[in-house]
Amino acid sequence: MKARSVQKMFEIHHMPQIFARPRTPNDNPFVESAFGTVKQSPKYPGRFLDLTEAVDHFDRFFTWYNHEHYHSGIDYVTPVQCHQGLREAIVAKRKSNRKNQQNFRKEVNRIRFLFKDPSAMLYEKPVTPMTCSVIPP
Repeated sequence: MKARSVQKMFEIHHMPQIFARPRTPNDNPFVESAFGTVKQSPKYPGRFLDLTEAVDHFDRFFTWYNHEHYHSGIDYVTPVQCHQGLREAIVAKRKSNRKNQQNFRKEVNRIRFLFKDPSAMLYEKPVTPMTCSVIPP
């Protein structure tokens, strides 16, 4: 096996040798981020045996990426949900659920604070310090 220049390798595989655009240092982070997402996706094989295997994988990947993967840049909704105009409704529903849960937890904590003795909460009667038994009369 003989080493070849990179330019010759691209010619053999019929691939264009593309360099980063001049004076655009912001291109690389986006490419690196996209590649990281591809590598961390479920069912990433790590290596492709041929072109058809790669094409099949990326067909499945793009479907997963657009329909199932939540994106932090668009409030953790999928791109399909965002393009369909559902993003605002989903985010509003999440905020409403969160607020309801916070109010529920405040009420539960308030009740626990008022009734420190579990027997008082069980029998719905306040327990006085003079009560000796846990069983109500």
